Amino acid sequence: MKNKTIYLSLLTTFSVSSYAEHTQAELLQSIATQLQIQHEFVDSNPKQCPNELEDCYLSKIHLQYPEDLKPKTNDWNIYFSQLTPVQVTHSSEFSITHLNGDLHRISPTSNFHGFKAGEPITIEFYSYGSQITRSEFMPNYFVHTDGLDAIVIDSTRTALDLETGLETQAYLMPFTNEQTQFKLSETDNTQWASAEQIYASTESIAENIDISTSLIPQPSSFKLISKQVIDLSQGINLTLSGLNKGAIAAAINRLEQFGFYQNDNGIAVNITVDDTLDMDDEDYLFSSQASQISIQAKTDTGAFYALTSLAGLVQLGTKSVASVEISDSPRYSFRGLHIDVARNFLSKAFLLKTIDQMAAYKLNKLHLHLADDEGWRIEIPGLPELSNVGGKRCFNAPDKCLMPQLGSDITGSSQSDGYYSVADYQDILAYAKARHIQVIPSLDMPGHSRAAIHSMEARYQKYLAKGDPETALKYRLVEPEDKTVYSSIQHYNDNTLNVCMDSTYNFIDKVIGEVQSMHSKAGMPLTTYHIGADETAGAWINSPACDILREKEAKNIAGLHTLNGYFIERVSAMLASKNIKVAGWNDGMGETRPENMPQKVQTNSWSLLFEKGHIATHKQANHRWDTIISTPEATYFDFPYQAHPKERGNHWASREISTRKVFEFMPDNLPAHAEFWFDKRNLPYISDDSQNPLAAGIRYKGVQGHLWSEMIRSDSQAEYMLFPRLLALAERAWHKADWELDYDYSGKTYDRNSDYFDAQAQQQRELDWQRFASVLAGKELAKLALADVFYRIPTVGAKIDNGYLKVKTPFPFIAIEYQQKTDESVKDKNATEGKWLPFKPNTKVSGEVKVRAISADGVRKGRTLNL
Repeated sequence: MKNKTIYLSLLTTFSVSSYAEHTQAELLQSIATQLQIQHEFVDSNPKQCPNELEDCYLSKIHLQYPEDLKPKTNDWNIYFSQLTPVQVTHSSEFSITHLNGDLHRISPTSNFHGFKAGEPITIEFYSYGSQITRSEFMPNYFVHTDGLDAIVIDSTRTALDLETGLETQAYLMPFTNEQTQFKLSETDNTQWASAEQIYASTESIAENIDISTSLIPQPSSFKLISKQVIDLSQGINLTLSGLNKGAIAAAINRLEQFGFYQNDNGIAVNITVDDTLDMDDEDYLFSSQASQISIQAKTDTGAFYALTSLAGLVQLGTKSVASVEISDSPRYSFRGLHIDVARNFLSKAFLLKTIDQMAAYKLNKLHLHLADDEGWRIEIPGLPELSNVGGKRCFNAPDKCLMPQLGSDITGSSQSDGYYSVADYQDILAYAKARHIQVIPSLDMPGHSRAAIHSMEARYQKYLAKGDPETALKYRLVEPEDKTVYSSIQHYNDNTLNVCMDSTYNFIDKVIGEVQSMHSKAGMPLTTYHIGADETAGAWINSPACDILREKEAKNIAGLHTLNGYFIERVSAMLASKNIKVAGWNDGMGETRPENMPQKVQTNSWSLLFEKGHIATHKQANHRWDTIISTPEATYFDFPYQAHPKERGNHWASREISTRKVFEFMPDNLPAHAEFWFDKRNLPYISDDSQNPLAAGIRYKGVQGHLWSEMIRSDSQAEYMLFPRLLALAERAWHKADWELDYDYSGKTYDRNSDYFDAQAQQQRELDWQRFASVLAGKELAKLALADVFYRIPTVGAKIDNGYLKVKTPFPFIAIEYQQKTDESVKDKNATEGKWLPFKPNTKVSGEVKVRAISADGVRKGRTLNL
């Protein structure tokens, strides 16, 4: 009670109109608790951009204080994250300065003489590029003055909606104008995903589809043996031959979660693993009959996948499965998911839960993005600064943390902060191995390396202070004499390793050695290491060390476009000497000389299809490199599900990536998507494959989904973005559908009129989608809910037709609610106005109507749409 009294007393002191009684600390506290900040997104496509910018957008920040407040001095500042740099500020009382990355500073000018009670001060400004979704406008503004700790301004914090669990942003004014707050250009044809638009663009799903004989991902060969169902009510009785029970324990555990326990009285499940069988390692044969369930596989992995298929046949609430025969084989050997835990940290518990779901749908590669500009997320023995400094963000303490970015908290202990200890990482590896998933670590270099650079600078200063310059320099990553001025794609001026210094390679060798050791001790040898290697433009131009390297190694670097190619080739050789395959993003890997690269190389191709991205993909695949399709328009799950401001996500590659769009992806034939997909402004494009086709017989190694975390600050937000889209990715990674258009090695040109993907293929795709959507909604959403996965509940398409409410969802079997509000003059006093009611066919409505869907377990509500 005493502390509460002191707090209330301070609030009373803060609200007085005269600054004279305020200390500087009280001023900061009063601003943090009472200043109301409203960020207004004004125009996504102004008629004229300042400074001859090609793209810009207009915003306003409104500052309002409840009482008169006249600071004695103007030596305080407000800081906030703005993804793209502010270019021009229109305000006589405040200026905005871009500092580094996305961090900006709002400073009072000499014309600022204080706040008047309740009267807002508005700062208008233009920013470079574009922002279009609400999640791109970051929270957690904070106030600071020299000598005191920074404090987050309360009015800029986020909250959670209690019914949906989704983030709310009270500091951000509503987005309501479809022209000025939604369009990227005058030609932008993107449609706002209103209830009416969703209804018009959503195909109805047949309600009589038999899902008992189907599962996700679809097997390569599937046959119904009989109409007799297999009784699992007494559980399962396992008999194993040629394998250890531990190899399938995770699959057994999943069956137990569904209520099917091991029991001597249960149906016989006979599993045989025989390495002499004529099949590949991940293949299996499955047969369910009244007398027994039989499984045959060449390896433990095949047996594991067979049991996951048994779980896939199960519909919760039933105690039987269909009598079927399955002969199954994966489409790709690499079926991956990339998770970025660097930008914003995601918990170990989240990773373990996600690994469970990956295994359930036969994904087998977890690409962990453990380091980037905004964070280093793995403990490296001998280099504690990497995790102690690089693993958290706070303000004005470069020897203790990284600077705030991406709307992060500034305490250094929020969920966005953190790292995996050696023990944590080994636990993740062991957990993945038990589910037949390989973990591929990624510590992005030489660009995207600000966390590493600043952590090693803290180390450098520590040992310098101890009088040990030799140790200090051993792992230093930057050259003080390098006067190069550059700006990365995320607007950092200090995020690129100096690739011309031996200490850089000492550091990399140390890190790789320690990571390799962790893998070895966890029983998962490090066989592939992803170096990133992308986005380094502008670095090393005025570096003395690089001048020396260019002169000394002139013959060895001849033919390289940039020194990034030199770096990749050198690190690739280092990895090869440790029997580790190098992997990297295709833009960086394209800067190398293929003849100087190791025999085994992995490239992740993320080039945009509507920007002729198939050309770069084909070129690297033709090097005989293991090419992993990472096409953003279909595999980047940090983009919105729908084109709506409230849907979380980025937008630079696509305004919407629905579960259906992922399902429709044809990874083997990239240029063909020009027939039915659009660019990021929803306009048609052309893919000319006549000059750069794949060489005859070349095939891709696999496909990978991606979750970048710039706009993800919690585990639940990450799950929302992954699920249920991840299931559609698993479908395409494991199974090639009959309707997919085979790649034509002769090279063709595709556009909206080329019609290679003909009407018959379109009809087949529609029928297959209806099957997939029915299985997803009828079986898998309930399983996700049972596992406490925060999957996205679909928004409801709706319209009012002659007074009757009509609804559609992308998946069947989804429970829907509606709410209506009628005019006071005609309101029925007995009506249930304002209450959410279950939707039923022939529901008559009037007035203002809202609709929403409900989760499979009936607990959560989906995002509401108004009609």
